[in-house]
Amino acid sequence: MTALAGDTSSSKTQLRREFRQLRSSLSPAQRRRAAARIALRLSQAPCFRRARYVAIYLPCGSELDTAPLQRLCLAQGKQVYVPKMLEGSRMRFEHLPAGTTLRRNQHGIAEPANRRLQRTLRRMDLVVLPLTAFDLQGHRLGAGGGYYDRALAFRRSFRKPWLVGYAYALQQAVALPAESWDVRLDAVVTERRLHLFRP
Repeated sequence: MTALAGDTSSSKTQLRREFRQLRSSLSPAQRRRAAARIALRLSQAPCFRRARYVAIYLPCGSELDTAPLQRLCLAQGKQVYVPKMLEGSRMRFEHLPAGTTLRRNQHGIAEPANRRLQRTLRRMDLVVLPLTAFDLQGHRLGAGGGYYDRALAFRRSFRKPWLVGYAYALQQAVALPAESWDVRLDAVVTERRLHLFRP
């Protein structure tokens, strides 16, 4: 099912509410099946196969689970990094080897409990981003904090790393409102297909 975003002048707040409700409507079994299918689909993409350093997110609430993707990364010898929130709406990315102890931060998001090896996003090969909604122009509607837009501001002038949205198919919108500072995605992977916005 493809969700309609409606009038592109609708507020992002309203769109977030609508798409979160859609995402929350999936049953636990549907979520598990989709997470496994999406991880496998991404693992077959050239941008994933070539990547050595992969940044992913640890899900919160109804966000798509990345655990199957983490397992595939580790099985293929890739280094996985996850965000750790900092003051001033900033974040850094820390290494997540198997067995890393996690804790919940002030937003309820899991992150490494102890300081780990860090790597900047500019030095990643692939960044897998959470999203609330996406459209086929490569626009992404995030959670509203602007963390990724700030962390990826450099990406407007560089072609690396690959930016891939990670989503259920029902998170697809007809069109999303875009701001000048928004960073476009190179691709979005869902349980149905890999949408490529860049050769």
